[in-house]
Amino acid sequence: MNFSDVYVFKKVAQTLSFTKAARQIGSSRSAVSKRICRLEQDLGVMLVNRSTRSVSLTEAGRTFHLHTSEIDTKIERAAEFIRGSDLEPSGTVAFTIPSSLGNALLPTLITHFQTTWPKLKFNINFDDGLVDLIAGSFDVAIRIAQKLTDSSLISRRLGSTRRVLAASPGYLDRHGVPDNVLELAKHRCLGLGNALNTSSTWHFQEDGKPAEIACEYIISANSYAPLISAACLGSGILYVPEICIHAELIRQDLRVILPDTSDPNPYGIYAVYPHRNAAAKVKVLVNFIERELAAVGSLDSWPGTDEDSVDLSQRRNVAAAMPAVRSGKNF
Repeated sequence: MNFSDVYVFKKVAQTLSFTKAARQIGSSRSAVSKRICRLEQDLGVMLVNRSTRSVSLTEAGRTFHLHTSEIDTKIERAAEFIRGSDLEPSGTVAFTIPSSLGNALLPTLITHFQTTWPKLKFNINFDDGLVDLIAGSFDVAIRIAQKLTDSSLISRRLGSTRRVLAASPGYLDRHGVPDNVLELAKHRCLGLGNALNTSSTWHFQEDGKPAEIACEYIISANSYAPLISAACLGSGILYVPEICIHAELIRQDLRVILPDTSDPNPYGIYAVYPHRNAAAKVKVLVNFIERELAAVGSLDSWPGTDEDSVDLSQRRNVAAAMPAVRSGKNF
C-alpha cells in the first residue's frame, strides 16, 4: 500500500470532492481518481461512492478514514514531543573526544554542564583516532586536526591551537633547556607513533625562517594522553597542541620551552556531526565545549554560530589554507 495514496484519500474524505482534493494537493482530478482506485485495489474494498454529481464514503471508507485520523493524532503528538525535547534537551549524548582534551573538560562537564542541563546523560568515548560516527552511533565527535579529510560529515570549527614544545621542570633541571630547535636532537623526545614508526620530523618557524628536526622517539604512543603523563614524570620533551596540556601548564607540571618558536601548522578544533540537523542536546553540548575552550588563553577563538557549519561533501578541506598533515592523523 502506498501511503501517499492514503494521504490523497484523506483529502477526498475531508472535501467529498475529487476536484477540491486535487486543488489542495496541487494535482489533477484524474490523478486523484487513479490514486483512489489503486488504494481500493490494494485494500480489496470500495472506499468511495462516485456519481456525476456527488462523492460519498462507503462504510469501509468511513471506517478507514476514522482509523487513519487516529494515526494522524498520534503522529502529531509524537511531533509535539520531539519539539518539546528540542526546547528542553534530554536523553543521552554519545560523543567521542581525544583523551587529553576529554580529561581536561570532564570536570566541568560533570559539574557545570550537568547542573545546567540535569536531564542530559553522557556516553563518552575517549579515542585519539578517527572514529566512525555512524557505525559507532555517535551524535558528535570533537576532533583536533590540522586537516579534516572525511567528506561525508558536517563540521563546525570551534577554534584553533598551536603546538608547543613542553617538558617538566625536573627534566629541564637534569638535561638543560635547549637554546634553539637544533639542540632538540640531543634531547629525549616523545611523540605519536606506532610499532613501525617511532620517529618523525618536527617542523617550526624560528626567526621567521622554517626549521625542522628529525626526532627518534624515546617513547612513542598512539595517543597524547600517555605521552603527556610521561612528560610530566620527566621522561622527555613533547611537541603537542597547547590546548591538550592546558591543565598541566597551569599546575606547572609542564613548562613551555622555546616559546618564541612558532608552529607553522596550527591545529583546528572541530565539532563533527554525522548529520546536518543536530538535536538540541548535541547543540547545547557543543556550545558549552566551545565556551570552555574560549576561556583558555592559548586558544584562538573562531567566531560563528550553528549556521556556520560546513558540509565537508561540498568543501573537502575545511582547513584548505593549512598545510596537509604529514602523518594524516587527527587527534
